[in-house]
Amino acid sequence: MISACRRRRLRTPMFLVVTALLALIVAAIGGVGTARAQAPMRMADQIVDTAGVFSPADHDRISTAIDDLYDNQRIQMWVVYVDSFDGLSREAWARQTEDLSELGDRDVLLAVATRDRSYQLTSTTAIDGLTAAELNQIATDTLQPALKKQQWGASAVDTIAAIDGAAANDSSTGAIVIGAAGGLALLGGGAFLYTRRRKRKVAAERLDALREHSDSLTVDQLAEQPLDVLHAWSREVLTDTDNAVTTSADELTLAIGEFGERDAAPFTAAVQAAQQALASSFALRQRLDDDIPETPDEQRSMLVQIITSCSDADALLDEQVASFDALRNLLINAADRLDELTRRVVATSARLPQSEQSLAELTERHGGTVISSITGNITLARQQLQFAEDSIDQGREAITLPAGKQGPVVADIRSAEAALDTANKLLDAIDSAEETIGRARDGLSALVAEVRAEVAEAAEVTAAADSRDELAAAVAKAEAALSVAETDGATDPLRAFAGLVDADAELDRVLAAASVAAREQSRQAQLVTNALETAEAKTQAAADFIETRRGAIGSVARTRLSRAQQLGSEAVALAESSPAQALEKARQASRSADEALMAAQTDVVSWQDRQQPAAGPRPGSSGAGAVLTGILVDSVLRGSMRSGSWPSGPGGYSAGGRSPGSFGGSSSSGRIGTGGRF
Repeated sequence: MISACRRRRLRTPMFLVVTALLALIVAAIGGVGTARAQAPMRMADQIVDTAGVFSPADHDRISTAIDDLYDNQRIQMWVVYVDSFDGLSREAWARQTEDLSELGDRDVLLAVATRDRSYQLTSTTAIDGLTAAELNQIATDTLQPALKKQQWGASAVDTIAAIDGAAANDSSTGAIVIGAAGGLALLGGGAFLYTRRRKRKVAAERLDALREHSDSLTVDQLAEQPLDVLHAWSREVLTDTDNAVTTSADELTLAIGEFGERDAAPFTAAVQAAQQALASSFALRQRLDDDIPETPDEQRSMLVQIITSCSDADALLDEQVASFDALRNLLINAADRLDELTRRVVATSARLPQSEQSLAELTERHGGTVISSITGNITLARQQLQFAEDSIDQGREAITLPAGKQGPVVADIRSAEAALDTANKLLDAIDSAEETIGRARDGLSALVAEVRAEVAEAAEVTAAADSRDELAAAVAKAEAALSVAETDGATDPLRAFAGLVDADAELDRVLAAASVAAREQSRQAQLVTNALETAEAKTQAAADFIETRRGAIGSVARTRLSRAQQLGSEAVALAESSPAQALEKARQASRSADEALMAAQTDVVSWQDRQQPAAGPRPGSSGAGAVLTGILVDSVLRGSMRSGSWPSGPGGYSAGGRSPGSFGGSSSSGRIGTGGRF
C-alpha cells in the first residue's frame, strides 16, 4: 500500500538514438534471429522495448497515447515488448514484472513476447469502467489482430486508445491528485471553517484520494493526514487485509491437501507472518476503540502503524503470489478438477436435509434467539452450492475455448472451491451447535448447585464493613442468574450457563476477598474450565458468522473477534499458573465475542438493506451470496459495486470487477487480466 513515488519516463531524443544504436549493435553481435529471453523486470520507463521492434516514431506515438490516457482517465499504461518470457507463463511473467515495478491499482500492463508470440494485458484490479470483460474484448478485437500482422507500434497505440475509450464511460478520478513535487495535495484545507456537513464532505474527498494514490504516499506524508481520515482508512485497510489473509489461508489449505506441507511450507510461513502482523494491527485498533483516551499524537502514531503493518502483511503474501500460482496451476487437469468439484457439490448437497432437520430441532428446543447466529445458514449454504454449480458449468464452457483464451476457467475453479468450502462451514456450524448447547445443558445442574451453595455460604459470612455492599451485589447477581436458569435453562441452556459462570466467578472472588475460606484447587479449576468453555463457544459462534459473511463485515466486528481470540488464548495459557487471571481473561473474551457477533449481525443487516436490484444481483441470489460470503471480491463495504451489472457468460464471475479471491495481499487478491497467443 505504501511504495515509492511514480517513476518518470525518459523521453529525450538522445535517449532514443542511443537506444536504437544499442539495439543494432546487439543484433549484429548476437546474429539475426537469436532469441533474447527477458526475465521479469522492474520497469524504469513506461515504454520498454528489448525486442527492438519500435521505431523512434512508434516510441513517440506510444508516449503520446500514454500521456493522453493518463490526462483523460488518470490511468497509467506500462508497455513492454520482449523476445521471450524466459520460459515463464505469460501470467507469471507479467505478475512478477508488476510486483517488481510496484504497479498500483490504476496501472495497466501490456506485455508482449514477440518471438514466443504471446501477450498479457492485465491490471491488478478493475479500474472505474475498465473491467476484465472489457480488457478481454480489447485484446480480442484490437490487440491480437495487430500482433498477428506484426504491427508492433500500432498494436500498442491502438490498445491504449481502446482502454481510454472503455474507461471514459466512468472516468471520475476524484478531486485530489499527486502534485509535481510528489506529495498529496489535499483540497479543502480550510474545511474547519465550514459546516459539519462540509467537513464530512472534505473528509470523504481526502479518503478517496488516499484510496486512489496510496501507492504514492510515503510514511511521512501518511502521518500528515487528518486524524478522522486516518481512522477511516485504518478501518478499511484492516478489513481488506483481513479478507486477503483469510482467503489466502483458505487457498493454502487446499494447496497443502493437494501437494503436502513440505511443498507448501513457504506459503504457510507467509500466511502465519501475515496473520501475526494483522493481529498486532487489530490489537492497536482495539486500544483506539476502548474507553481509555489517547492523545492526538498517540492516535496518529498508532494509526500509521496499523496502516503500515497491514501493508507489510499484504507484501508478505504478495511475495509468494507468483510461486503459489505456479505450484497450483489450475489450468492443468482443469477438466478433472471440475469433475471433482461436481462430486463435492453432490456430497455437500446430500448434507442439506440432515442439517435442515437439525436446525429445525434446535429452533424448536431452544428458540430463534439462542441460535440466531446460524438461523440463515441453510439458505446461504444453498446459495453457495448454486453458485458452485454455476461456476463449474461456466468452467466447462471455458475449457472449450481456443488455447490461450481458457483463462476464465481459473476464476471459475476458484469460485467453486471457495463456495463449497463456505457451504460446508455453514453446515458444520449447525452440526456443532447442538454439541455446544449440550455441553452447557449437561453442566447446568452442577453449576446451579454450586452457585446455590455459595449464596448460602455468603449468608453466613460476617464480612468487613467495606466489603458488605460488594458481597450483597454479588449475591444479588447470583440469585438473578439462578432465576434465569430455573426459567430458561431448558430452552436456553447456553445463556443460562454463561450467566451462572459469570455470577459464580464474581461471587467466588468476593467471598475470597472477604476471607471466608480458601477455595479448593479442584473447584477453582472447574470454575476456570466453565469460563473457558463459555468463551470458546461464544468466540467460535462469532468467528463462524464473520468468516462465512465476511463480504459485508466491517472492522469493528473483526477487531472485537480478534480481541476475543487473543483473550481466550491468554486465558488458556494462564489456566494452571494463575486461575484467577485466567478466569478474568475468559470472561472478557466472552464479552468481546458477544460484541463481535452483535456488530457483525448489524453489518449484515445494513448490507442487505443497501442492496438494490438495479445495482446488482438480488440479495437472495447465489451471486449476491458469493459477494456476501467474500468469495467474489467487491467494494460492498464502501457502499457501491464496481461494475453496476452482474457478469454472465463463460468465466463471467471473473468480470465486472468481481473476481474470486485468490492467494495474495488485498491488492492482488481478485486480480484481473487477459492474454494468449497470436
